[in-house]
Amino acid sequence: MPEYLIAIRLGGNKQSLSSMFIRKTLEAGRKFFTWVLDNYPEYRTIKRNWIQALKSRRIEELPKQNKIPSFDDVVRIASAPAETLVERRIRASIVFWFLSGIRVGAFVSLPIKGVDLDKRTGMPFPSMGVRTKNKKYATTTLYDIPELLEVVRDWDKEIRSVLPSNSFWFAPLSPDTQELDPKRKEIGEHREAIARKNLQAYLSKIGMPYNSPHKFRHAHIHYGLERSKTMADYKAVSMNVMHASMDTTDEVYSRLDNEEIKARIQNMDKQIDRKEESMDQEFLLFQQFLKWRKLVK
Repeated sequence: MPEYLIAIRLGGNKQSLSSMFIRKTLEAGRKFFTWVLDNYPEYRTIKRNWIQALKSRRIEELPKQNKIPSFDDVVRIASAPAETLVERRIRASIVFWFLSGIRVGAFVSLPIKGVDLDKRTGMPFPSMGVRTKNKKYATTTLYDIPELLEVVRDWDKEIRSVLPSNSFWFAPLSPDTQELDPKRKEIGEHREAIARKNLQAYLSKIGMPYNSPHKFRHAHIHYGLERSKTMADYKAVSMNVMHASMDTTDEVYSRLDNEEIKARIQNMDKQIDRKEESMDQEFLLFQQFLKWRKLVK
C-alpha cells in the first residue's frame, strides 16, 4: 500500500500525491486496522507489527511556498469594481476574512446578528448555528482599517435593509431573481463551495491570482504578527483566531516565504550598527516567545 500511494496518479493528474496526503492516509489505515484488531477477534491473524509497518519511505519533495495575499492585495480587492450582488457579496466576504481571520465554514453560517460593526466584532457562536471548528466560540475583533471596513459596512447596510437578523451575512440569493432572499432561514451543505466558486470567479475577473479563503485567514494572522510589539500582542492575535495554543500560531501561520526571508536576510547588515535600545521589535518579541516556551514546557 505505501508503494502504491507513492506511485498513484488520480484523475489523469501528472503529479503524484503529496507526502502529507500519503502520511495521513497511512495513519488512517493504521488506526483502522488497530480498531479492527481490538474489536473483532476473528481478525486476530492481523499482527500489530504489520500494522506499524504501514509507513512510507521518506519522500523527497521541493519545499512548498506558503504564498499568502498581502495587505496591498486585499486593498486592491476592496477597491475593485463589484457590479452585481454576487460580486458585492464575495468582495465584502474577502475583506471580512482578512479583517477577522474567520474560517470559511464558520463565515458562511454566521448570522447577521452575529456581526456588530459598531464594535468591530464577530460572534461565531455554535449556539447561533455557526459551524466553527470543534465547536469553539469566541468574540472575534476585526482590524481597524478604515478603507477595508468601509466595504464591509456598505454590504452590511445593504443586507440589513432587506434581510432579518437571523439570516446570513453571506446573504442567500434567490435562484430565480438573484436578489436577496429574506425567506431563506437555512443554508445547505454546499455553502462553502459556493463561496469558493464566487471567489475564484471574482479574482479572475479583476485579474488577480486565486487564493483560497483560508489563505486570507493566514493573511490576517501574518498582518497581526508583523505588527505585534509585545508577547501580549502575539497572544491576542492567536486568541482572536481561536487557536488552541500559540504553538499553532507560531509553527503553522507565521512562516515566511522565500522572498520575505531573502529580503530580511539582506537587510540585516544594514542594522548592525543600531543601538540595543532600538533593536528590532520582532527580534525582541521572538526572545520573549522563547522564554515563554521554556516556562510552559
